[in-house]
Amino acid sequence: MLIVLVALAVVSSLAAEMAYGYFADRYEVSWVQPALAEHAAIVRAQGPLREKTTLESERQMNETFKEASDLRW
Repeated sequence: MLIVLVALAVVSSLAAEMAYGYFADRYEVSWVQPALAEHAAIVRAQGPLREKTTLESERQMNETFKEASDLRW
């Protein structure tokens, strides 16, 4: 009898996990969509204000360090 109860508990646990995953995915999609649209609008608005990329910053610093290292002490 104990084996039947444990098996029933495992099966019901798996069913509950599957149901939770199904409903979580289903409702998450409807909540995320407006936020994604808002995020995309913010990114488009900040497009011209973007910061320098790492490569651009490194190039700028390389010129400065080169000039500083070429100077005599």
